[in-house]
Amino acid sequence: MRRLTLACLATTALTALTVTPHHAMAQTNPTTPSTAQTSGVATVDDVIVTADRRERRLQDVPSAITAVTSEQLERQRIVDLSSLASSVPSFSMTEGSSLGKELNIRGITSVRIIDATAEPSVGMFIDEVYISRMGSAFTDFFDLERIEVIRGPQGVLLGKNVVGGAISVITAKPKFEPSGQMTAGLGNYNGFNANGHVTGPLTSNLAGRFAFQVRNRDGYGHNVVLDSDMEDLKSHQARAELLYQPDDSPLRALFTVDYGSSESSGPSRSMTDDPFTAGIGALAAYSAANGLGPRDTLSPQREYADRQGGGAMLRIDYDFDWARLSSITGYRKSKGAMGYNQLGAGNPPAIADTFYYAEDRPETISQELRLVSQKNDSRFDWLVGAFYQHDSVQRFDANRATSNSGIAALSGHYLYTNDAKIDTMAVFGQVGFKITDQLKATVGARYTKDKKSGERTAACLEDGGDGLCVAALILAGGESWTVDYGNDWTAFTPQGILEYTPRDNVMLYASVGKGFKGGGWDHIPATEAGARVGYDPEEVINYEVGAKTDLFDKRLRLNLAAFQMDYTDLQSQQLILECLCTVTSNAGTAKIRGLEAEMTLAATDRLMLTASGSLIDAKYEEFIAASGADFSGNRIQRSPKDKFDVGFTYEFGEGAWDRAVSLKANYTRTGESFWTPNNTIKQAPFGLLDASLRIQPPNADWNVTLWGKNLTDELYAVASQTFFGDMMNYYGAPRTYGIDLSYSF
Repeated sequence: MRRLTLACLATTALTALTVTPHHAMAQTNPTTPSTAQTSGVATVDDVIVTADRRERRLQDVPSAITAVTSEQLERQRIVDLSSLASSVPSFSMTEGSSLGKELNIRGITSVRIIDATAEPSVGMFIDEVYISRMGSAFTDFFDLERIEVIRGPQGVLLGKNVVGGAISVITAKPKFEPSGQMTAGLGNYNGFNANGHVTGPLTSNLAGRFAFQVRNRDGYGHNVVLDSDMEDLKSHQARAELLYQPDDSPLRALFTVDYGSSESSGPSRSMTDDPFTAGIGALAAYSAANGLGPRDTLSPQREYADRQGGGAMLRIDYDFDWARLSSITGYRKSKGAMGYNQLGAGNPPAIADTFYYAEDRPETISQELRLVSQKNDSRFDWLVGAFYQHDSVQRFDANRATSNSGIAALSGHYLYTNDAKIDTMAVFGQVGFKITDQLKATVGARYTKDKKSGERTAACLEDGGDGLCVAALILAGGESWTVDYGNDWTAFTPQGILEYTPRDNVMLYASVGKGFKGGGWDHIPATEAGARVGYDPEEVINYEVGAKTDLFDKRLRLNLAAFQMDYTDLQSQQLILECLCTVTSNAGTAKIRGLEAEMTLAATDRLMLTASGSLIDAKYEEFIAASGADFSGNRIQRSPKDKFDVGFTYEFGEGAWDRAVSLKANYTRTGESFWTPNNTIKQAPFGLLDASLRIQPPNADWNVTLWGKNLTDELYAVASQTFFGDMMNYYGAPRTYGIDLSYSF
């Protein structure tokens, strides 16, 4: 009945939009208001996006996209992926470790799949260069033009590993007019932030831009054993760009180089009893007995989560009369390292003195060539392209444990190294045809070949215990084994789109497309034989209908989408207590249905209202786990049932100070989800309230902003995992607030 109701609601809404303006409670597509000079009435601005590899109005692209402009990034203090997630429907993020960022769009995420050959379900792009390793990548935002969140598989234009959707980050570009901006601020937890940019001409044909960001703060959590901070941050990033653009020339070239580093003591975490799992439960009992809070961590050793790295990008565009030829070359190299106590400790340690260390060293080079037809009077438009990427990933994992509880299974010392090579090649094309002035059909396809190979070494050291060295791994004298592995896969991912424009500023669309995510091998296999056996790629077919509308003389923007995604061989990872190891398996089939809505309303010339929402029904249809458990019919893990966001911006002031003060607030509610496929560990619904107050004196080049995030100090988990009767919980940021001073020149 619920599925039928959702389908009926979507159909009714889309039909009504073709006839008359329609009022609805809906969602947020962050766009900025502008005031029409002739009438003094605010309208919703157009945003230009490049999600379909052309410069087009957001409202003209037949897919579900949220575009967040530079002004919205600043006003909502969106500084990283975590803060971006709060303002985008069907998008969430978890981060249980510095090397384990997990993006979720429309109920699909890569759950703790962090091996050298593992790949994400949501693609990340910076200036159209694919970021293959999320954990060691820098995802802080500074000096950006916009961010495009593209929901649903993008198998034709964006390629593999975009089965859930994509995050496309567009940096601000050099200008030939000199300008710049500097911002500095202070916040609680001894927070300090500074960022800025300067741009201008270097010669008549060459412009440059330099931008930087610094973010420092004390920790949100506390290591009780060492009496030190957890979750502190020291982050520094810089980017330089050169734009070559000769006068009256069809040639344009952009070169970008960036570098960054960050240091942290890692995420704090607390232990609570797992009521569904029989086991020791000693950490939860110790925490309760000693009155420890949710951000109090028990670790006898200093923990850390450090990253450093950078890259370069060269883009060359050449305009012919009939097409634009684009070459995009990318190179990235980074290192991410973390070390933390896995089981926790009391004083003395409650269960085991254990320390886990991991290091990730990816190096990537990519090349894309595209030829895109120019906009003209023809009924046809088209594009063709080719793509190549080579990844070299070195991964190192080690765990040392000494039991303090008499349990032999909690002692031992293992080492894993993994040296992987990944080569991806693809060709793609798309053609659109305007059947009539109101009806257009577009078809496209991509052929991808994915080749992965590598060498893995495992060793178990004799240091007084062998519990963590699972029985099949233990060799005489602590010897090691080495396994060579490899496989290749091919995928054909077509897409068809039909778009209908019944009148100005109203566009309806329907699409069907296929997505593909590469296979791989387990992160820490339990046996030598298991190291040779990988998991298969996952595939998805997405069916979608939607509407994009600007109504009431562009005072109301209302975008709707309804979709169904059919997955086969969905990849999922589980902890197997019998071997203290994780196993990645293909979860048979899964089905996801959902509705999304985005709304922006210029209520008055001073008041802008936004709202957004999504309803997701995501379930495993057939899933027999590696342990033999049957999870068929369960909700897909880490997939919130619903998400809603409401907000407003109000400008006020009198006389010379008219509109000099503006207040902005947003409230986001995220529905319940489950952390595990067995649906026993639940995340309850939670809500976050953010607000900012900006003052910009008349004719001034500076402004001051007071801001606050999570103002109600909501306690909510961003990751949770079980171990021997305990639940290890990682929590989101607490209430933060501060003041920023910005100067433009």
